[in-house]
Amino acid sequence: MNLNRPVVVTPEIEHRFLCFIVFEPASYRINELDTLLTGPEVVGMYRQLMDHLYRDNTLKNQIILNRIGKIGQMIDLLKSHEGIVISKFFDRVWRRYSYISNIGEPFLDLSNFLAFFPDYGSDRLALLAQRIDDDDDDFEGGGSRSGEGDEEGNDSGVEIESLNDQDLPEPSNEELAS
Repeated sequence: MNLNRPVVVTPEIEHRFLCFIVFEPASYRINELDTLLTGPEVVGMYRQLMDHLYRDNTLKNQIILNRIGKIGQMIDLLKSHEGIVISKFFDRVWRRYSYISNIGEPFLDLSNFLAFFPDYGSDRLALLAQRIDDDDDDFEGGGSRSGEGDEEGNDSGVEIESLNDQDLPEPSNEELAS
């Protein structure tokens, strides 16, 4: 297991990092190291965000409001706020992203989170979940997975090579006709 593999967050990939709100009983499956806020703090942050979204009636805020509206309905159904968690930010290309996205509701991406809650921006790395990669994650032959830099320190943040950048042969007229 490779703990704390360096994570390079560039403005081009900042939108890939999401945090989630997880309700009980699934919230107990979230590791403490992956937890940003718990309990009543989560509800306070959610209500603060909703107040801001209602005051600033832009299209961007309306989209966010529509997307996270069901979270408010779920919060209203809770008898106690103790079992609710906001996770740290996970990159969509990480294997653990699929796990957390199955048990939680998407809340905000990193750029929007920092725009709405600038007090958290002083230590951005503290907002990110630890990157944990198992040894069997690498492809055979020593290749890198998508979204990772190579061992020489390629931190460009490029997720995968674009098909437009590859030298692909042009299809023949016979192939186009079929």
